[in-house]
Amino acid sequence: MTQRLTRTRSTIGIGRPLNRWWYVATGALSLVFGSNTVNALFNVLGEPMSDEFGWERGVIATGFSIETVMVGISVVVLGVLIDRFGPRIPSIPMSVGFGVGLMAMAALPDNRAVFYLLCVLIGSCAGALAPIAHAAVVSAWFSDRRGFALGILMAGLGLCGVVMPPLASWTLDLVGWRGTFFIIGAVCATVPAAVYLLITRMPEGGESDVASASSAQDAGESLLRLARKHRQLWLLGAVSFLISAASFGLMSQVIPMTTDKGVDLGLAVLALSTINFSSIFARLLSGYLFDRIFAPLVGSVVFVLGAVGVTLVISSTASGMLLIGAVLIGLVLGAETDLNAYLTSRYFPKHSFGRVFGFVTLLYALGSAAGVTLLAQIFSLTGSYTAGIVPLVGMVIIAIGCLLGMGSYRYSVDAVHIDEPEGDLVAK
Repeated sequence: MTQRLTRTRSTIGIGRPLNRWWYVATGALSLVFGSNTVNALFNVLGEPMSDEFGWERGVIATGFSIETVMVGISVVVLGVLIDRFGPRIPSIPMSVGFGVGLMAMAALPDNRAVFYLLCVLIGSCAGALAPIAHAAVVSAWFSDRRGFALGILMAGLGLCGVVMPPLASWTLDLVGWRGTFFIIGAVCATVPAAVYLLITRMPEGGESDVASASSAQDAGESLLRLARKHRQLWLLGAVSFLISAASFGLMSQVIPMTTDKGVDLGLAVLALSTINFSSIFARLLSGYLFDRIFAPLVGSVVFVLGAVGVTLVISSTASGMLLIGAVLIGLVLGAETDLNAYLTSRYFPKHSFGRVFGFVTLLYALGSAAGVTLLAQIFSLTGSYTAGIVPLVGMVIIAIGCLLGMGSYRYSVDAVHIDEPEGDLVAK
């Protein structure tokens, strides 16, 4: 009880108390202007960019693929730095670099090499705009209601998917694609960096832990050593890769997948929006449930529903079934990131949170790219997406097996190692 009370409030450096929920709210705000912004900007601005330069649309897609790979790498690097130095020191300059990279797109010449280099810069700095740093902070502040707090935090990712496309489209109409990159880039450089500088803090004990961890053996453990010691690292990584490939890969193809079956474009867009809104709800609901029920069990149930959603979206043309499938896929997309963060805090030592979550996030990014490529190849070979049902559902089934194979929690919500196994149905 004493530990929980001491983690309720902090200060912002001028003596005023700061409720711990501010770390959740401001972290979610940062994610609204976070790494997912690139996806929205390239989708909305890609066509006018291609038209101006006479580029094939594949150029924009290649740039986005480069950026996505660099995001995964930067998250792993940031995870190691967080374990060493805490979340603020590495995240502030990376946040600024991300926004500056977007702003530099406003001055992009008709040169593909420059475009690709800017994609490398943006992706290399995007780790600070991913959930990893804020998830580390929220996990440190919340022993009670950690799952729900992480759910609210991760809702910022879903809000980015809902808010950023219309915002970019509206700005495009006002100032063109160059002005849109500059304005939104400036916001992305300012808001997250300000949150890290003025708000983000670890608990008092957490700050001292980070200081001591910079030379501690636990903080120096490599991912390879962690993988040798904990089978859960491989299992969680497999879950992240497979579920991302099945869910995000499908989401990226929802509009062409549905319109190719004769579905109205308006309904296809509605299905995509439904996935985004459903993912926001899923983040809140799954976080609430993780605090009360064994998280791998909750995740397995959600993944089963996701397999049903994959089947409905690929095979159905009826509007009702299509939208139900979209809701179910949104549940998986929303729950997966929360699940990764929560399970990282319950199966691995706290000094390893950053590097483990970073590694899992890298696999999530690689899974996304693999899923997109797989569906594109299936369509190229067969002329439809129907054959994709078998591999995607198969991925979900394997992921469920990996999730259920993780065993009982190894750490309590207070980061204390558990010697005796906990029950598998009720969260402790």
